[in-house]
Amino acid sequence: MKKVYITGTDTGIGKTYFSGLLCAYLADQGYNVAYVKPVQTGYPADDDARTVREMSGLIEDNCKVLHTAVAPVAPYIAFDNFPYDETVEAINKIDGFDWLIVEGAGGIMVPLSDEHMNYDLVKDCGLNVLTVVPNRLGCINHSLLTKHFCETSGIDFAGFAMNNHFISSAFDRFNISMLNDLTAHSVRFVFSNDLEYTDVNW
Repeated sequence: MKKVYITGTDTGIGKTYFSGLLCAYLADQGYNVAYVKPVQTGYPADDDARTVREMSGLIEDNCKVLHTAVAPVAPYIAFDNFPYDETVEAINKIDGFDWLIVEGAGGIMVPLSDEHMNYDLVKDCGLNVLTVVPNRLGCINHSLLTKHFCETSGIDFAGFAMNNHFISSAFDRFNISMLNDLTAHSVRFVFSNDLEYTDVNW
């Protein structure tokens, strides 16, 4: 089973939308896919699992959120004591799928509790990090920082998914080729309304 963790270089940059596109694409290719969101804040106004289900056609049992909080804030603030061990156990019990897509809350360094951050969850669940990047000025620095952190922390880094929705200049289109040149062709997906480029062979 290929286990992928969807993170991002910022918030509000299309992680959930990309997760829906990816799940739909994989399902259309005949793969058995599961999606899980370890923690959802701002619930029920924000329900990322519902969005992914609507986009991909996954059934509810295979597309769900583990823990929710009403306040639209970081998990560290939303939970007095985030159930980290329970979350790791639940994710590690998932089996029998070709692909497991785990969508994180925020970026790789977002704290879940006093003792744990998103990257701890990634390591304890053996996930490969796929980073959503808004294609705009400044994205190269943020992308390289995320990749460098993962690689120096012993985390498997799968690559980048570039969101062209954020393009505001003709120069922004060079970001994809630049990032590929700097990272040995790590851009695995390009998307805006739909997937424009896909590479799942990693």
